[in-house]
Amino acid sequence: VETESQELVDGSLIDLCGATLLWRTAEGLARTPTLKHLEALRQEINAARPQCPVGFNTLAFPSMRRKDTPDEKQPWVYLQCGHVHGFHNWGNHREEREGRQRECPMCRAKGPYVPLWLGCEAGFYVDAAPPTHAFNPCGHVCSDKTAAFWSQIPLPHGTHTFHAACPFCAQQLSGEQGFVRLIFQGPLD
Repeated sequence: VETESQELVDGSLIDLCGATLLWRTAEGLARTPTLKHLEALRQEINAARPQCPVGFNTLAFPSMRRKDTPDEKQPWVYLQCGHVHGFHNWGNHREEREGRQRECPMCRAKGPYVPLWLGCEAGFYVDAAPPTHAFNPCGHVCSDKTAAFWSQIPLPHGTHTFHAACPFCAQQLSGEQGFVRLIFQGPLD
């Protein structure tokens, strides 16, 4: 194929029989945040003390070491609208529980309600901007440019299909864009 090249450039994806590798150059990695920078961004968000508009409790992203276990301060998001809350049972109607649909108390939009997790793999970031967007449906949080980039990249799925996926957990993206802008109650938005 004359229009193709075997040269690896920053962001090249290599499919090895089902395992997809991401090639990053030194210049590309220089634009990504370090783990210390990600931790500083997490602390900056937590220092702003975002609040749940329903329970009025302060929300906080867990430390990088406790990234798999939600706690009582864990931020949650309504993926249909992007409003960030703490975990609560408001709008959890019986017919909605079966389909994981919840009604947002701020705008009444119905959709999935999931915990937010800061994406911890620095190599997947496109820039070092603050995390302002979350992937749909997993809730991994990253910058606007990173969310937009990965939502446009079709990754191999099986032998015959491709779909966009969250780079942090490989879950297939859903929704119109595959991500949502987060709307915090407080000085963050």
